[in-house]
Amino acid sequence: MIDSARHIPLQPLPWDADTARLAIDEVVSDALTHFNGERFWPAHPLDNVKDGNSSFYMGAAGMIWGLDYLRRVGATTAGIDFGPVLARLLETTQAEMATYDDYATTGSFLFGDLGTALVVMRLAPTRSLADLVYARAEANRRLPVRELMWGTPGSMLACVHMAEMTDEPRWRTLFAVQAERLLDELEETAHGPLWTQDLYGRQSPYLGPVHGYAGNMIPLLRSWKWLTDGQRQRVSDATGRTLTANAWRSEQGVSWQAVARRDTPPYLCQHCHGAPGMVTTFADAPFTSPDLESLLVEGGNFTWAAGPLAKGSNLCHGTGGNGYAFLKLHRRTVHPVWLEHARAFAMTAIGQCRQARTELGRGRFSLWTGDVGLAVYLWDCLTATPYFPTIDVF
Repeated sequence: MIDSARHIPLQPLPWDADTARLAIDEVVSDALTHFNGERFWPAHPLDNVKDGNSSFYMGAAGMIWGLDYLRRVGATTAGIDFGPVLARLLETTQAEMATYDDYATTGSFLFGDLGTALVVMRLAPTRSLADLVYARAEANRRLPVRELMWGTPGSMLACVHMAEMTDEPRWRTLFAVQAERLLDELEETAHGPLWTQDLYGRQSPYLGPVHGYAGNMIPLLRSWKWLTDGQRQRVSDATGRTLTANAWRSEQGVSWQAVARRDTPPYLCQHCHGAPGMVTTFADAPFTSPDLESLLVEGGNFTWAAGPLAKGSNLCHGTGGNGYAFLKLHRRTVHPVWLEHARAFAMTAIGQCRQARTELGRGRFSLWTGDVGLAVYLWDCLTATPYFPTIDVF
């Protein structure tokens, strides 16, 4: 199940905290050097977007959030006042979303003005911004897109973040409406309880944390205290059955397909699809069972056996994102081997990031696919406290 072409050997480098701190400084310095108040950041060739993209996922909104977050937590003292560009940032995101045809009016968490408004709200909060986030999140309760990037679960996560920022009761009320709908639409299938995602013109039962089952569970796990006793039971029961029904076992450990199926074994092992993202998501579950704990550990074993990713150091489909599975397992099990694994991946990811920056002459300026996401991961390796960017913390 391990596709060797998608992975690279782990570099035999001992963990060095000073190297990690220096790598964070390099990422921040490179990002600030290439920032332009009019055009934001140049796009990376691999991201397939135009220069100046403003999205949360691979554009300026994510970059601004990441740089501000690193300064807030003390990972860097460098910074810039992004206040003068925030209005333009929101306007640009809205203009970009207008080109997305079927998704032009959705409150996309990672691509639309829902996510961007959250970023602006974090840096320069206003009542009108809060109202915009609410309007986008409320509109999503009628969408058929049941996944994190574009649909209802992303809106639910926005409610979680806004409640933490504003302490207003309306966010919990809206979350409750959407949680009820989401759980009502959880279907019994031959592969366990699943949602069918209506995405990009196709209907598929995805499993991972960006487009699928795990991503839908994220806001439910994040706001466990907001759920009713019945909903908690539904989530914990469904989690055990679905993870077990879709687990592919091997000598290296356990992994999961991108889409629920049993005809071919999984070949992707990255945060968005495969063992790493499933472990990262469900290692935060506020419930346990022997089967769940075994699946999480075996998923971590598979991620370690597969090794760092050839696609680079990023979060979504890179070495840094996979490393979060180890950090989450360390927090859940308190076993030192998982922190050792996370830091080993970090050292290899630093080398990948530096090599890619040298080859292009600059970094990759995005949160989920680029260098600033790696910088957050390195900070979490330093502190041994995992907070997956924009999911666990905002």
